[in-house]
Amino acid sequence: MVVSASPLSSEKAEMNILEINEKLRPQLAENKQQFRNLKEKCFVTQVACFLAKQQNKYSNIKSWFTLRNES
Repeated sequence: MVVSASPLSSEKAEMNILEINEKLRPQLAENKQQFRNLKEKCFVTQVACFLAKQQNKYSNIKSWFTLRNES
């Protein structure tokens, strides 16, 4: 069976693609915003982890000096 692609069918297909794009555009914007929010949360978590490690180092050094001075 041979199917010919007439100009009318390609125009209809193009319109369908445009309609699909119009419907997907809001979802794409929402997904981009969700991705940005996720990246921001990840960054905040990394900063919190770094600060916690620095605090732990500071506490260890402070304890070491306290124990050393008590001796």
